[in-house]
Amino acid sequence: MMRALRKTGERTSRFFGEAVRGRPPGRPYVVLAWSMIAGALWFAIGLAGDSGWALPAIAGCYLGLLLASVCAIDARYGIIPDSMVLALAVGGALQAWLWGSGDLWWRGLEAALIFAAVWLFRAGYRWLRGHDGLGFGDVKFIAAGTLWVGADGIPGVLLIAVVSALVSLLIMRAQGQELHGKQAISFGPHLAVGLWWVWILAPQPM
Repeated sequence: MMRALRKTGERTSRFFGEAVRGRPPGRPYVVLAWSMIAGALWFAIGLAGDSGWALPAIAGCYLGLLLASVCAIDARYGIIPDSMVLALAVGGALQAWLWGSGDLWWRGLEAALIFAAVWLFRAGYRWLRGHDGLGFGDVKFIAAGTLWVGADGIPGVLLIAVVSALVSLLIMRAQGQELHGKQAISFGPHLAVGLWWVWILAPQPM
C-alpha cells in the first residue's frame, strides 16, 4: 500500500510540475493546475483566524490531495481508479457524519439519486450518438462527490468542469491538434477542479 501511495504521489507531483509550467504533456491542463493551487490558497486564507479551523483543514487537505491525484491519473491514463472513488466517498460520508447522522443519510440518498440521473444521461447519450460522452468512472466520481457538496452543489461542479474542459480543448487546438466531434478527453480532472471549488466556496459547518 505504501508503495502504491508513493507511486501515486510521484505521478501527481510530475503532472502538476509539468502543468503549472505549461510543459508537454501537461500543457493542456495549465489553467486547471493553477486553479487547483489558487483554490488551496483561497481555502487556507479563509481558515486564518478561525478558531474551528482544525477539522475543515484536515478535510481540505484530504480532499485536495485526493483530487490532485485524480487529476494526475485520469489525465495520463484516462481512468479514475475505483480506489480513489471509494476514498472520495468515504471521506464525504465521514464529513457528513460529523455534521450529524441526518446529514449522512440525506447525503447518501442524494448521491444515489445523482448516480441514477447521471447514469441515465450517459446511457441516453450513447443511445443517441452511438458513443460514450461520459465515462462510467466519471459517473461514480460525481456520485461520490455528492457526499461532499450535496445535490445542490453538483450543477456548479458540472459548470466549472465544462468550462475547464473547453479551456483545455482550446489549448490543445492552439498547439495544432486536430479536434473533432468525437474528441475524447479525460473529464475527471475537470470534475475534480469543479468539486474542489464548489466545496471550498460552500460554508463549512464542521
